[in-house]
Amino acid sequence: MARRCEVRGSFVSAENSTTARVIFTTERLTVRLATANDVDLYCQLWTDPRVMTNVGFPKGLPITRDKIHERLAKTGASEFDRLLVVELNSNRQAIGECKMSTPNCEGIATTDVKLLPEEWGHGYGAEVKRGLLNHLFANSDCTAVEATPNVNNIASIKMQEAVGGIRVGEVTHNFPESMQGFTTPVHHYIYRVNRTDWQQRQGA
Repeated sequence: MARRCEVRGSFVSAENSTTARVIFTTERLTVRLATANDVDLYCQLWTDPRVMTNVGFPKGLPITRDKIHERLAKTGASEFDRLLVVELNSNRQAIGECKMSTPNCEGIATTDVKLLPEEWGHGYGAEVKRGLLNHLFANSDCTAVEATPNVNNIASIKMQEAVGGIRVGEVTHNFPESMQGFTTPVHHYIYRVNRTDWQQRQGA
């Protein structure tokens, strides 16, 4: 019988911090590869309706600890298309996750940031997003980076605009019929940061 996704203990991750590869650091944060020891963090993030409603899961993602552990156990050489953990530099507490994709055939990469609700309102999202942009433009050949905030997610929209994102589209994503019992359509904007604009902003 599959175990429900129940959170166990805190997310202070000293062990992971010393063993998982660090991708980049910012003034207050460290972003590193996720490991199988991060199950509790992902349980809390992915099953929290406050975090997941804006991405189409109003009751949270229906997933078990075993499934999360299985996903976290998968390894790869690249930081792209991988689960990444966001930690506070001050105490190594894990406060959320982020992702960045490999650029597609059009040279566009994507990013995503999810933070625990108790960490909202501190500017961490924009700080992570800037780090992701810096890393993508320095370590890939992408020409632009896109994100897709829900039209109702004012905080995420402000985050995209704070880092220079420009709204270039508006789309509604519908889940497959097999998932419609526990999902809702996601009406979202498309925000884009172009490499040339980012480089000019950094130079300025």
